[in-house]
Amino acid sequence: MKLTNSNGDESRLETAISSLLVGGVVTSLLLEIIGMASFYYSYGHLHITERKAMFIRGEQFSRLIYGLLEGDYGQKGAVFLMTLGITMLILTPYLRVILSIHYFAWKKNIKYILITIVVFMVLTTSLLFH
Repeated sequence: MKLTNSNGDESRLETAISSLLVGGVVTSLLLEIIGMASFYYSYGHLHITERKAMFIRGEQFSRLIYGLLEGDYGQKGAVFLMTLGITMLILTPYLRVILSIHYFAWKKNIKYILITIVVFMVLTTSLLFH
């Protein structure tokens, strides 16, 4: 049993967040599967190697995103897809916080806006400096 007001706003928020989280995980999973299949098709195996192209070392997440947007991983299609899948998985909870801020602003709930903005700032700092 869900507790909602007469408009069902909380239920709509739960549905939107649920759809966002499921969509992010499914998209990430599909990108990983397609990337692995593409890798297998290109190289004939799924062996883990120590080649530099297979690992992202010493990069901050923000630099990784910038590299993806600039097309630095475009030549390595399978690795690009797998990297994009992991990136989607990392950004899904971040997008959930943004959706929550929008919802609480729409409801004009200052207390939850402030709490969610603090969570947003912690996540943003973590993503920028990790």
